[in-house]
Amino acid sequence: MAPHGEKFTLNEPVVFRGRPMRVTGRVQFEGSSGQLTFRYQLSDADGAPVVLEKGEGHFALLRPFPPAARFKTADNTIIVGTAKYTLISVRRLKVLDISGNAAGIAAGAPLILSGIFEGLMGTLMREMVPGKPAQVYYLLKPLAAGEILSAAQYAANEDAKGHAAGERALNGD
Repeated sequence: MAPHGEKFTLNEPVVFRGRPMRVTGRVQFEGSSGQLTFRYQLSDADGAPVVLEKGEGHFALLRPFPPAARFKTADNTIIVGTAKYTLISVRRLKVLDISGNAAGIAAGAPLILSGIFEGLMGTLMREMVPGKPAQVYYLLKPLAAGEILSAAQYAANEDAKGHAAGERALNGD
């Protein structure tokens, strides 16, 4: 495990939902009250990169919207298609460190404003850099325990399952 609350380090092998991957990008943020948030880009040879964020001890999958998606904004709401999302919080994230391939608009930005919106379809996050026109939208999906593990922890879990299955077989269960 990495120091200072970080879960994974750059180039570390991980297993996401049973799929072996590697951490190819990492961004460390500091919130306005000093809390640390880490964003990881995971990649493998076969598929599109996966972006995860770890904050307050929990992981979330960040699914970017396609570039053609149309957003309507008014006051504290965002409408995407027929889904309406209402602002529930704003995070002011200071970028402390970037390594590898940084996902989203974090690359080169010292500060990111991140709005969290809730709606019937789930949680939407809109990020922007103050003074810049670019905005990035994500759908957030919380991950259950065990959906993302270091490769070492995944191997240990699989080994334990194998030993338990062997014990059950020997005991005739």
